[in-house]
Amino acid sequence: DSVLNQKGIEVEVIVIDNGSTDGSCQKIEKTFGEKIKLIKNSINMGFAYACNQGFELAEGEWVALLNNDACADPLWLKHSLESAKTSKKIGVIIPKIIRADERDVLDGIGVGFWLDGLSRAKYRGELDSQRFNQDCAVVASGCACIYSKKMVKELAGFDSDFFIYSEDTDLGLKAFLGGWKAVVAPKAIVYHGYSQTTAPGAGYSIFKLYQVERNRIWILLRWYPIYLILLSPFLSFIRLSYQFLQALKIRDSKEGKFWSWVWAFLRAIKDALANFPKQWKIRKHWLKGNAKKEIKNLIYDQFIPLRKIARLD
Repeated sequence: DSVLNQKGIEVEVIVIDNGSTDGSCQKIEKTFGEKIKLIKNSINMGFAYACNQGFELAEGEWVALLNNDACADPLWLKHSLESAKTSKKIGVIIPKIIRADERDVLDGIGVGFWLDGLSRAKYRGELDSQRFNQDCAVVASGCACIYSKKMVKELAGFDSDFFIYSEDTDLGLKAFLGGWKAVVAPKAIVYHGYSQTTAPGAGYSIFKLYQVERNRIWILLRWYPIYLILLSPFLSFIRLSYQFLQALKIRDSKEGKFWSWVWAFLRAIKDALANFPKQWKIRKHWLKGNAKKEIKNLIYDQFIPLRKIARLD
């Protein structure tokens, strides 16, 4: 509804159903009919793959992503495209994402980094204020953003290997090195129910743990300086210790016992390192010449402190 009710702009709405079994397709077809294009995947192909399907189908010059646990302000797209007119090389438009249940609290503006490859939304949990009405981010969150169709085609979209999480970080870094500009559109607002797809009611799950930890290792191997790759086991130990102390406060989890979480984490590391040759090949392709310094500076410029990067909410 929120997408179809966008004001001041014509929209083409594409819904990718990733093998849902709860009657979503039937409800969507009955409610919206020919107002949307509905693509039905027989199984869950992952967020990255499904978005690429949408990229291929989209006919416009700009492609907007909106998670199924997010709701857009009526002027989201209009304000976003107003920002796009400021330069021909703009490829990424970043909105202000606000928590759906706390309308004065930010869910995030773009994506920031920590030292072991982990990335997450910047400013999450902070009170919304005018100080964020500036270009304070470079990499967009796939939760809600707008990409240039030309840029997406040039960079071949998301890497489907990521399945879900960090695919937006990876594409954002490629866009940065490819000379595409990212702008923040502070008047473009989206309301988000954080992780209500992968971890409803909790914000974290074993599935999410596996995906996040595997994918952040791939980001680490592809983009980070060598010295941070070598230090990453120690840095990850610090982060995980912090997260473990937080997890002790959450005693009503239905996601299994402690060792289930440990096994998911170890499996993530094993699967990430098994794919090492491909990650290193991608690294060698992109990090040439001055690119290493540019990415290192970006990672530090968009740094998120430990107490914020390690939050479980």
